[in-house]
Amino acid sequence: MSAFFSRSRPPITYGITPPKLSTSPERRAEIAAVQTARISQLPIDALVVYDLQDEASRTDAVRPFPFVECIDPAQYAFGDLSAVPQRKIVYRGVSQRSREDMAAFFGRVQREGGAAVLVGAPSRTAPVRMGLREAYAIRQELAPALTLGGVTIAERHERSRDEHLRVLSKVDVGCSFLISQAVYSVTASKNLLSDLHYLCQDEGREPPILLVTLSPCGSAKTLSFMRWLGIDIPYWLENELLHSRDILHTSVDVCLRAFEELLEFAREKGIPLGCNVESVSLRREEIDASVEVVRRVAAMMGLPVGPGPGADSAGQ
Repeated sequence: MSAFFSRSRPPITYGITPPKLSTSPERRAEIAAVQTARISQLPIDALVVYDLQDEASRTDAVRPFPFVECIDPAQYAFGDLSAVPQRKIVYRGVSQRSREDMAAFFGRVQREGGAAVLVGAPSRTAPVRMGLREAYAIRQELAPALTLGGVTIAERHERSRDEHLRVLSKVDVGCSFLISQAVYSVTASKNLLSDLHYLCQDEGREPPILLVTLSPCGSAKTLSFMRWLGIDIPYWLENELLHSRDILHTSVDVCLRAFEELLEFAREKGIPLGCNVESVSLRREEIDASVEVVRRVAAMMGLPVGPGPGADSAGQ
């Protein structure tokens, strides 16, 4: 198994989305320069670059924000952000990909010393050209040394009680770490961690590295979008956020308290728990908040925190 991350010192990562595909070359270069300056100073082990999918097939609810196609995440990570010194983790939605697409993707990520996280179709009703199993098999055939990560969703465990089985099945096909969906429900995540711990204990195996995703929320519309994505936000917590004087400040505190509780719970059970902080907003205040969350998480984990947010925080 690749030692992309250390089990003895679980990682901190920072997640971003690439700019819109329609972004002009000049603006694209400007955004990349600002992001490079900011990310380079963060106390993180790797940068996560997401691959956005249109998830309209997952629900009949109206999407709060329109889906916008973005620049290819591998190209953005290894091209536009090539000056970022931290390693890159690139997401790839596989459902509409060909074998040739995946072969090229795996080859590039491996050459660049990065890691890949594969994501399946957004729903069972969505059209599928390639399934996750086939994508995992292509990686095993063509790039077996490539570090592979997976996605885990605690909310799914609340419905089916089998997410811990999914986690270990992804480990069995080569995933050395898993990154969660954004977490606002501590109970759902604890339930998953608990079942995973006892299953690993029964089977005499080590639990994988898990990264809890924290995603600061700066507006009521963003909150509704999180719900649309399937993120479980308890009703009482939604009330607290919507009625707070500063929803962003409140959400930052909520995220940090949640991670602190989950970190203590995981440490008691010997689960290597790290953190992935998302910065998917264009608003300077939310970008600065994500940087502050990274620094405070690093302090919580006993790591150097790095410099605070500076003047380069404007824009993406």
